[in-house]
Amino acid sequence: MLSENERGRIISKNKEKIELFFQFAFEVGSKRNIDDVLKVIADSARKILDCDRVSIFVYNKETSKLWTKVAHGLEEKIEVDQNIGIVGWVFSNRKPLIVNSPYSDPRFNPETDRKTGYRTKSIIAVPLVTYSGSTVGVLEGINKNVGGFVDEDLEFGQILAVQAANAIENAILYEELKRAQEEIVMRLSIAAEFRDSTTYNHLVRMSLYSYLIAKEMGFDDSWCEKLKLAAPMHDIGKLGIKDMILLKPAKLTDEEFEEMKKHTIYGYDILKDSSIDILKMASNVALCHHEKYDGTGYPRGLRGDEIPIEARIVAVADVFDALTSKRPYKEPYEIEHAVEIIEKDSGKHFDPKVVQAFKKALPEIIKILKKYGVE
Repeated sequence: MLSENERGRIISKNKEKIELFFQFAFEVGSKRNIDDVLKVIADSARKILDCDRVSIFVYNKETSKLWTKVAHGLEEKIEVDQNIGIVGWVFSNRKPLIVNSPYSDPRFNPETDRKTGYRTKSIIAVPLVTYSGSTVGVLEGINKNVGGFVDEDLEFGQILAVQAANAIENAILYEELKRAQEEIVMRLSIAAEFRDSTTYNHLVRMSLYSYLIAKEMGFDDSWCEKLKLAAPMHDIGKLGIKDMILLKPAKLTDEEFEEMKKHTIYGYDILKDSSIDILKMASNVALCHHEKYDGTGYPRGLRGDEIPIEARIVAVADVFDALTSKRPYKEPYEIEHAVEIIEKDSGKHFDPKVVQAFKKALPEIIKILKKYGVE
C-alpha cells in the first residue's frame, strides 16, 4: 500500500504531466508551419517523456523515406529509410517500442552515434497515426534522464502521438494548400502579363520585395503572406486592354494612354466583391498601385493615407523592379541609381514610410534581385 507521501508525489507528477499536455495542445493548435509544429512536438515530448532528446520523423511519400529537420542535438535535416533502424521498424510495423539496451538490439542503427559521438542508451519510439488511420511518421525519444523508459512513458507517448500526428497532417495539408494557392495566383497573374513584355521573374521579384517591405514596416506574418500573393495581381486588368494599345512598340498617344490607365479599374472589377482576403487585398492593389502619395496619380487621384497601404507598398516594389529590369526601350538601371530615383520621389510618388522600410530591407531585396535575375 502506498504511503501518503508516495501518493502525493504520484498525484503531483501526474498533475504536471496533464499541465504539459494542455500546454502542448494549445501551442501545437496555434501553429500552421510544419517546422513550427515539429518543434513544438519535439520540445513538449522531451518534457513529457523526461528524456534528453526527441526527434520527429515525417514520412515523405515521394521518396518513401522518413525525414526530420527537428532533432535535438542535430542541426542538419536527416533522412532514414523506412525499413532501417528502430524508427524504420516502428513506422513499418505501426507498433510502439521501448529499447533500453539499443546496442544489443539488431534493429538499432548506430550510424548517427558514430557521426556525432553521442551515446544512445535508451529509446522510446511511437508511430504517428492520425485519426483517419494514416501513419505520417515516428516520434522518437532518446536517453531517459533517470533509468530507462517504462510502460508509463509508452502510454504518455501514445497519447502525445495521436495529437502530434494530426497536427503534422494538418500542417502538411496547409502547406500543400498554400502552395496550390500560390501557384494559382501566379498562373492567373502570368495570364495577364503573357500579352505584355513583363516576365514571370518580375512577378516573383516584386511579390517578394513587397513582402520584405511589409515585414520591415512591422506587419504580421499573415498580412505579409497575403500581400505576397496579392502583389502579382496588380496588373491583371491588362486582360481588358486591346492588343493594339498594350503591345504598341511606339509611344502611346494621350487617348491611348487614357485607355491604358483603365487597366487599374478593369483589375478592380475582376477581383472585387470576393469573400477571400487575398483577393480583397489584390483588388485594392490593382486599383490603386498607380496612385501617388501627393495625389497626382490615377485612376482616382487619391492622396496620402487615402491610398490603401498595400498599394503604397506594391508601388515602390513595382517601380524598383521596373527600374532595375531590362526593357525593349531601356537598359536596367544600376541599383544605386534606382534607389536614388525612389528616394527623390519620396513624399511625391511614394509614401515616405514605405520608402524608409524599402531602404532598410534593401540588402534582402538585392539578394532576391540577384537570385531571380533581371531580363
